[in-house]
Amino acid sequence: MDKFIRQTNEAVLDLLGNQILFSGLDEQEISMFIKYAAPVYLSIEEGQSFSLPNEYMHMICLVLSGSISIFSVNYDGSRSVIKYIPYGESSGIIYSMLEYYNTIFELKAKNNSEIMLINPDKIFVTDQKLCAIQHKIAVNLIAVQKRVLIEISEHLACLSQRSIKDKILKFLQISCEKTHSYELDLPFSREELANYLAVDRASLSRSLSELKKENIISYKKNHIVILDARSFKFQ
Repeated sequence: MDKFIRQTNEAVLDLLGNQILFSGLDEQEISMFIKYAAPVYLSIEEGQSFSLPNEYMHMICLVLSGSISIFSVNYDGSRSVIKYIPYGESSGIIYSMLEYYNTIFELKAKNNSEIMLINPDKIFVTDQKLCAIQHKIAVNLIAVQKRVLIEISEHLACLSQRSIKDKILKFLQISCEKTHSYELDLPFSREELANYLAVDRASLSRSLSELKKENIISYKKNHIVILDARSFKFQ
């Protein structure tokens, strides 16, 4: 597909030095690996959605600039938020080192975004000249995947709550603990948050209104303030 650029892009080498995937590697080592891996690059404009073709679904995704949301698309066309990768966390955030079969993935750019896709075989199938570099990258990949597993656990904790209000409160509690603040700007739109929590958008809005009337939270658009913090204790 002409939307993907398959080349060794020297311009991105400076950006890769801060990626967790390449932690501990010098510029020459990164350059050697990139030339060997021949990754593909994808540009997505702000607000644009793009479905990944089958041949790219198993690849490791690095966000070089901008921010994206990753969705899984069900057979009926409904979408579920899997992960949000913001600009501030784009260094080293890798979504998948696993292969997904019979699953459609869609990327949506929050703003103009540049993405690199790397075939995991270029890491796990060793090359004699690059085995030391590949080993370092594989270790870094395991460290990043630990973060991904934590995020999956947090998502399951939200989904396991019985009521929509409890799902919202659990999500807000986890978000507050990460930022150590009782104020936060949601990374999701209202529709995306409903998808993330696996609830109907109208029901989500109704539950948010109830929490506001109960003086547990206040909000304006995506900015939320926790007013009753008894359930939001953190150190």
